[in-house]
This record gives sequence, structure tokens and C-alpha cells, in this order.
Amino acid sequence: MGKRQAMKNEKYEEYFRKYSNLIIKIVMDKTGDYEEALDICQKVFVSFYLNMDSVSEDLIKAWLVRCTKNAIIDHYRKASREKEIIADDSDAEIGNIAIDGGIAPAEERLDDLDLIGKVLRTVKAVNQQWFEVLYMNCVEGLSYAEMAHRLKVSETVLRARLYRARLFIKKKFGEDYQKR
Repeated sequence: MGKRQAMKNEKYEEYFRKYSNLIIKIVMDKTGDYEEALDICQKVFVSFYLNMDSVSEDLIKAWLVRCTKNAIIDHYRKASREKEIIADDSDAEIGNIAIDGGIAPAEERLDDLDLIGKVLRTVKAVNQQWFEVLYMNCVEGLSYAEMAHRLKVSETVLRARLYRARLFIKKKFGEDYQKR
């Protein structure tokens, strides 16, 4: 194994340790099935390993969450198809209503993630400082005090950056921004 491959494996293990519990929690919240959560977590990280070189380092968490949400939808779709095959017409109809009720909100959340990714990429291209504060606030969920400390700026400066970034987003993404 070459040095490059060894470094890739180390990075992969670091991200696995950092985010695997988050992935399992997301799946558990949606399915309530620990074994399924482990299976989906494994699938997500296999996919991540295969695509790791093409994922921007600052978007890894968002990529993993998105991939997890897609895997959950796939899980429900597979369950829906299995119910249709096994059940008679009336049971299949009831099963589909239950499944559709679970998929629609998940698809809306995925649309939100698409918009968030688009917004973050646009903001990053326009102003790196705005991107940093938005990423820390929206993706990492840090408090203003934590963000100010990490960026070595006052909270007043931080709030001004957030205000300007949000104003830019409102202008640039208008209607999409207002919907969410």
C-alpha cells in the first residue's frame, strides 16, 4: 500500500470516528431499527470512501448527512415495494399511505439540503469570511461566542458578517430563501 493510500485510509478512519454516531442517530430517528441503522451507516461510509477524493473537505458532514437521507428514502422505497408484493390490494394501499407520509417530509428536507449546499457554495465563492460564519453557525451549530473565539474576532464583527451574509442570501436566492 502506497503512502497516498495510507493517508486516504487514515482520513477515512478519522471521518468515520467523527461522524458514524451522527449517521446512526439520524437513521435511528427515522427507522427505529438499530440493525438497519448500522447497515445504512456502512453503506454511507462505503460510498464516502469511494467518493472521498471528490468531496470538498468543508462539506464532508453535509455530504454524509445527504447520503444518509438518500439511503433512508431508499430503505422506505424498498420496504414499500416489498409490502406491495406481499400484501393484497387493500393492505398495499394502507402501506403506501404510511410510507408516502414518511418519504414526502424527507424529500422536502433533501430539497432544503440542496438549497443549503447551493447557498454555501455561492457564498464561499463571493466572500470566504461570510462562508466561514455561515458554515460554523448553520452546519456546525456553534454559538456566537464559540464562532467569535474560533475566528478571533469580536461578537459584534461576527454578527455583522452574519447579517451581511444573510442579506446577500436573501437578495441572491429570494423566493427559495423565503420558502424556507
